[in-house]
Amino acid sequence: MEADQTLQYNASILLKTFDKISDYVFLMEVNGSAYRYVFVNEPGKRAINWSDADIGKRIDELVPAETANLITKYYDEAIKMKKSVIYEDYRLADSFYTDTVEADDVLTLPLHYFESEVTPIFNDEGTCTHIVSVVREVTDRKRRELELSILKDHHESLRRYSPHGIFVLDHHLNIKSVNPAVMTITGFTEQELLFQPFLQWLPKDEQSRVQKGLQFTLSGIPHKYSLRATHQSGERLDLSILNIPIEVGGNITGLFAIIIDLTPEKNAERATIESERRYRQLIETIPEGIIVHRGGRILYANAMALATIGETYLESESIFSFIAEEYHQSTRKRLASLEVGGPVQDTEMVVVTPSGDRLQMDISSLLIDYEGETAVLTILRDVTEKREMELALRQSELQYRLITENMSDLVCILGKDGTVRYASPSHRTVLGFSASYYEGKSIFDYIHSDDQPAFREQIRDMNKCDVPLTLEFRHFHADQRWIWLETKVQAIYSKSGHLLHYMTVSREIMQRKALEKQLKHLAYHDALTDLPNRRFFLAYLEEAMDRAEFEQRELAVLALDVDRFKQINDTFGHDVGDELLRQLARRLTSVLREQDMIARLGGDEFAVLIRFKDPSALHRVAEKVIQALQRPWEIDEHTFITTSSVGCARYVKGLSTTQLLKRADLALYEAKAGGRNQYVLAKDHS
Repeated sequence: MEADQTLQYNASILLKTFDKISDYVFLMEVNGSAYRYVFVNEPGKRAINWSDADIGKRIDELVPAETANLITKYYDEAIKMKKSVIYEDYRLADSFYTDTVEADDVLTLPLHYFESEVTPIFNDEGTCTHIVSVVREVTDRKRRELELSILKDHHESLRRYSPHGIFVLDHHLNIKSVNPAVMTITGFTEQELLFQPFLQWLPKDEQSRVQKGLQFTLSGIPHKYSLRATHQSGERLDLSILNIPIEVGGNITGLFAIIIDLTPEKNAERATIESERRYRQLIETIPEGIIVHRGGRILYANAMALATIGETYLESESIFSFIAEEYHQSTRKRLASLEVGGPVQDTEMVVVTPSGDRLQMDISSLLIDYEGETAVLTILRDVTEKREMELALRQSELQYRLITENMSDLVCILGKDGTVRYASPSHRTVLGFSASYYEGKSIFDYIHSDDQPAFREQIRDMNKCDVPLTLEFRHFHADQRWIWLETKVQAIYSKSGHLLHYMTVSREIMQRKALEKQLKHLAYHDALTDLPNRRFFLAYLEEAMDRAEFEQRELAVLALDVDRFKQINDTFGHDVGDELLRQLARRLTSVLREQDMIARLGGDEFAVLIRFKDPSALHRVAEKVIQALQRPWEIDEHTFITTSSVGCARYVKGLSTTQLLKRADLALYEAKAGGRNQYVLAKDHS
C-alpha cells in the first residue's frame, strides 16, 4: 500500500513537471475505441480551455467532431503500429480548433501550425492502456518552409515562362542552368550549353568585353550592355545582356546573365534604313524636280528641284516663297481640293528664282504618306525652254521646222479634223514610225480608244476659250505596245480669228507614269500585305454606300483580327508575325468572292466589304472566314493554329462610314468577349 502511494506521488510530481514546458502534453486513457482525458499540462489546458472537471471525458466531448476524428485517426494508427506517430496540422490563431481552410488561404489567414507526436503505452499483456500526445507549435518553421516553397515556384515560373533567356553562372562563369528561352534565342540545346564556360558560345571578338562585364558584376554591381552574337544556325543576333550578382549568405556565389533578343527590332530598323536609302536614291536620280510639302511648308526637295529653283536648301521654307505671286491663289485652291480628295489637273505656274529669273513649270501633285502623316508630293518640270520654242514656232513656221527637225520632242501640225499635216523626225525615235508615215492620216487612229473621248472633248472646250491645253494619252508604237505621251495643244488662228490648225508638242512620259502609279499604289495599299489600306477602304466603302440603293443590294462590313496575335509575335518573333499576316491576306482573298473587298486597317486588323441579296450570304461568308483561318499555318519551320474573331455590321441607310465600321468593331469586341473564334452580327438600330 505504501509502495502504491509512493508510485502515485512520484507520478504526480512527474506529470506536474510537464507544466513547465511550452509544448502541450495530453495523457489519454484507452477505453476500448474511446480515448479519455487523464492529464493535460497547463499550456494544453489553456489551448483547449480544459479543466480538472473534464477528467474522464472523451475527445469528441471537448473538441469539434472534425478535429476529434483527426486525433482519433492518428491514435488508432499509433496503437496499430505499436510505435510513435508524428503528424502536422494547422488551426486559426484565435481559436485552437476550427473548420478546415483551403490551401490557398494558408499564407493569408492568421494560422498556427502544430506538430504532434503520439506515443502508445502498453502493459505487460501487450494491451495499450494509455496514449501520450505531445503537441508543439511549429508556426515559424512551417511559414519559412511555405514561403521558401512559394519563392521557388515563383522563380521556376519566371525561369520557364520568361521570353528572355536566363543563364545561371557559377563564380567561375560556367553555365549551371538555362531556361527554355535561351534555347529559343540561341539555337543551342541545353546539353550543348550546360557546364560550359559562358563565353564559349559568343563570338571571339566579343569575349573580352563580355568577360570584363561579368567580372564587374562579380564585384556585386549589376551591369547591362549590348552584344552582337551568332545563332547556332549562323544567323546574326542582336542582344541586350543584363548581369545580376547572386548573393548567398553575404557572399557573391555567381550571377544571372539575362539575354534580351533585339534581333527583330534591329532587323526592322536596318530594313527601314535601307528602304529609305533606296527610296531617296531613286528620288534623287529621277530627272525631274520633286518636292514634298505639308501645310505649305517644304519637308523634302531632291537635288533636281534644288538645282531647278537655284537653292541649296529648302526644308521648312514656304512653297509660296518661290511661286510667282499671281499663282498664289490658284495654288491654294488646288492644294485645298487635293487635301480633301478632290480632282486636280496638272497645271502650269511660274517659279521665281533667287536671281529673279521666271521659269515656266509644269506641275503634277498627289497625296502620299510621308513619315506617318499625309503630305503632298509635287513634281516640277522646267518647260521654260519649250515654251520659248512654242512661241517661236507660232511666229514663224520656217523657224518652227528648223527647231523641230532637231529636237527630241514630238511636234505635229494637225488639221481641224485631226489629220496630220506635219510630223517631226523625232517620231521615228520615240514611236518607231517615220514622219512621212503619219502625214495624211488621222491622229485618232493612233490614240487608245479609252483615251479618245476625253481628247475630243477637251479639244472642243479649248476652241471655246483659246487656252493652251495639256493632255495625257496612250499612243500606239510600231512594236505593238502603247506609249504614254504628254501633249501640249495650241490652236493657231488667222488674223481674222479663224481656226487654221492645231500645233502639238509631245513627250514620252512612261517613266513618270510608272512613278506616279507606284506612288499612288503606295498611298492606297498596305506595304506588308499589298492589300488596300484604311484610306482606300473608307473611300471604296463610301462609294459603295452611295450606290447601294441604286444597285438594290445590301452591304455589310466584317471586322476581324487574329486572336492573341501579340502572343504569336512574342513567341515566334515579328518576322513570323509579319509572314502570318501576309499568308492570312492571301488565304482570305482565296476564300472570299470576287465581289467582296478586303483591306488591312493596321496591325492584325482587317475589314471586308461584302454585297449580297440573300440575307444568309452574310452568315456564310463569316463562317467561311472563321473556318479558313483555323487551318494550320506553316511559317519558318513553325506549325501552329490560330483563331479569329469576326464582327459583322449591315449597312443601314443614314449611317456614315465611321458609324458602320464602329458597329462592326463593337460586334468584334463582343465576339472576343464571348470566347473568341466566332462571329457576332451587330444589331440594327438607329
